Amino acid sequence: MFQTELQTASAPRRLKPNSLSRTLAPLTAAQVCAMPDSDYMNPTQLAFFTALLSGIEVDLVSKAHRADIEIAAGSTGADPVDRASAEEEHRMALSTRARDACQLLEVRAALGRISTGEFGYCDETGDPIGIERLMIRPTTVLTTEAQQRQENRTRRFRA
Repeated sequence: MFQTELQTASAPRRLKPNSLSRTLAPLTAAQVCAMPDSDYMNPTQLAFFTALLSGIEVDLVSKAHRADIEIAAGSTGADPVDRASAEEEHRMALSTRARDACQLLEVRAALGRISTGEFGYCDETGDPIGIERLMIRPTTVLTTEAQQRQENRTRRFRA
């Protein structure tokens, strides 16, 4: 009896292929782009973008940790040229850290939009942003047309 239970417990269970197992299978960017427009933001595409954004988030957090260590370690030399060089490197590290922090906020906001079902749709018009555009910049919240209108408004107010 014990041997039979052990065999059944350790035997691999075969799952029937169903829509859930297909949606969880990792896809390539080309496969996601090849999907028809009628499948826009289906569970498979959302899983792809969740994995993509999660990977970007992990990279940014790791990069931020390394930058924090570099900033904290900052070297100071006795020579004025060495100090100036170290200060410039420190300033650049702070600038990079600030840019990465902004990007991390955008990535986390995009992950939040995935969980609420708003990912992939324009904040301004509600239209689909498009898979190709999301592949280039997965944190975008505007369609190309809405982005152009926003940039034109900004240019007019600056002039």
